[in-house]
Amino acid sequence: MYNIQFPLSIVGAQWGDEGKGKLVDVLTEHADYVVRYNGGNNAGHTVVVGTQTFKLSLLPSGVIQKKKLIIAQGCVIDPQMLLDEIAMVKKQHLPVYLTIDPRVHIVMPYHKALDRATEHWKGKSATGSLHLGIGYCYEDKNNRAGIRLDDVLHPTELKQKIRNALELQSKRIQNVFGLDEHFTIDAIWKTYVAYGKKLRPYIADTSVLIEKSLTTKRVVFEGAHGSLLDPVFGTYPYTVAIHTISGSIFPYVGLAPRALHTIGIVKAYTTRVGNGPFPTEQTNPIGETIRKNGQEFGTVSKRPRRCGWLDLPALRTASRLSGFTTLAITKLDVLSGLPTISVCVAYKIQNKRYLEIPASMYDYHSCVPVYKKFPGWNEDISQIKKYNDLPLAAKRYLFFIETQLHVPIAFVSVGPKRSQLFIYKKQKGGI
Repeated sequence: MYNIQFPLSIVGAQWGDEGKGKLVDVLTEHADYVVRYNGGNNAGHTVVVGTQTFKLSLLPSGVIQKKKLIIAQGCVIDPQMLLDEIAMVKKQHLPVYLTIDPRVHIVMPYHKALDRATEHWKGKSATGSLHLGIGYCYEDKNNRAGIRLDDVLHPTELKQKIRNALELQSKRIQNVFGLDEHFTIDAIWKTYVAYGKKLRPYIADTSVLIEKSLTTKRVVFEGAHGSLLDPVFGTYPYTVAIHTISGSIFPYVGLAPRALHTIGIVKAYTTRVGNGPFPTEQTNPIGETIRKNGQEFGTVSKRPRRCGWLDLPALRTASRLSGFTTLAITKLDVLSGLPTISVCVAYKIQNKRYLEIPASMYDYHSCVPVYKKFPGWNEDISQIKKYNDLPLAAKRYLFFIETQLHVPIAFVSVGPKRSQLFIYKKQKGGI
């Protein structure tokens, strides 16, 4: 096995859906703790073990390896979704060693209603939200009007907080956006008090727990979204509500900054769900072929993903922001059978070239990709177990990615199963 260094962060390098769940599942065989530090149940991870497929959205992917799991305060949770996932995993006769920080914020019914109402109101300018209320839960958190897991353990105070929030949010939903939805304080209160009773055994101060563990335990930090969805450095406003780059681990978990070994997960091509700029998108038979071969449909949304060629300027931006120390290339097998493969090496606006995503989104919308073409390979590589057995064209493709990003590749994945991941070990000084 590759020499894994801890503490380890695993970060998606694109717009999500890079295969983080599988990497976390495999690498946590060597870990003690797996920490989910951001996002909600709008981010899905699929893990395939033998004939079983686990679709997770809140539990860290290390649950399949029976590891100790932590949901840190940077996350938000839908209690019913979390309880359903716990029940699903236990039904497969797997234990759930879970700790949740009491400072985690809770998705409420009115958050989902606001999500639906505003997306409908935006029309063609909609961001592509899944109507799960995640962004509005974070909005309340930032406005100091949110409800935390700690609150559902205190019924009297919880009822007053629901009353205060619902008075304003109901007016927004009905009078501003015209959505005819009505909520009952008592009904919400009873439901969430019941959630609190079920989740109480899992609650503890995860910030202290992780700090104490870092010197003696092997800890993996699992991100929920791709780097390019970061609300500041991503393709704003088509982003998520929370930071997705590796540095966000420290405030979202409650740690002082320190060195991290960071693996950037890179799909061998590029996909995106929802709206937003996508310079290398292929709205043609090539895009359809990639979607079909890669089964590119959202874990949570079920929506078909937009597909296109690999985008090196976007990856350079992600690598700089998250400090990738190594890379894992996933879904290389999906490109098998394509006669030629294109890679975007730069963007161009008139006579100006960009090697990264420009800071101005106005410029980014005007970018034209500059492509370099590579010969494809016809061999089925999905059963290959080691780097030396890859076709020469596939080796050259990987070597080009590594040298362009100036980050070494550690792993290559050629399918969804654990057994379809191998160490990238080329000959010294060459392919």
